[in-house]
Amino acid sequence: MKRFKHLFFAWIFPWVPKRLLSRLVGVLAQIPLGPFNVVVLPIMAKGFKINPHEAEFEFENYKSCDAYFTRRLKAGVRPISKGWVHPADSMLTQSGKIEKGHILQAKSWDYSAAEFLGEDILARTYEGGYFMTYYLCPADYHRVHSPLDGELISARHIPGVLWPVNDWSVNNVKRLFCLNERVVLNFRSQEQRWSLVMVGATNVGKISIPQDPSIITNRWMWHAPTDRKYEPPIEVKAGEEVGVFHLGSTVICLYEKGLPSPVGVQKVKMGEPVC
Repeated sequence: MKRFKHLFFAWIFPWVPKRLLSRLVGVLAQIPLGPFNVVVLPIMAKGFKINPHEAEFEFENYKSCDAYFTRRLKAGVRPISKGWVHPADSMLTQSGKIEKGHILQAKSWDYSAAEFLGEDILARTYEGGYFMTYYLCPADYHRVHSPLDGELISARHIPGVLWPVNDWSVNNVKRLFCLNERVVLNFRSQEQRWSLVMVGATNVGKISIPQDPSIITNRWMWHAPTDRKYEPPIEVKAGEEVGVFHLGSTVICLYEKGLPSPVGVQKVKMGEPVC
């Protein structure tokens, strides 16, 4: 099975029109299920190992697969700790210092912070700082939240391809996170600056930003990166929602200041303290 997976991703999947496939999956996921939602959604939840007891509503309240994947949680299910918190239910797969303008992807592979953020000056802000890479699987809660109190000051939407962000891709596709489409959200507080980057993936062509609905990902027509500056800045609190994945994907946070050592690979919940 492992060999078959490698052959598929290495020799067949590169030829798959990933952006078109992702748009098609997105359209199918938004088709109203009507009375079948109470049949389809429980099967989907069981298949993806989603915990239905944490969802804000019962199955009959979600009209499509997309509505259920982007569900909110019941109040109090994710208490927000004080200080620096994890932004999403996810697997923290990598963390560490940003050195010589590069971020670790996997093993000995790294990628350019400037290319990833789409801005040299901003990347230099994070030199010697800290990064954290979070992988959200389909079973996870798909809303992303601010890790700190601060202000949203700008955003950049960078179009790209939509490779999967699974283990195979992370370990075999160089500069994976620089190739995929992404939305860079830039924040500041009195203590430091940070960027939260939502990375698209196959079947995750749609990323929503509640503070700026004008950001539209996976458009039909290719376009140059687009920038937005928010004046006045938009105030956010730790644990406040800042983005939605319409399936699972990856969040990478870059901080001007960070921990003295990596925190290690671990499963985390949104709102839990980083340290």
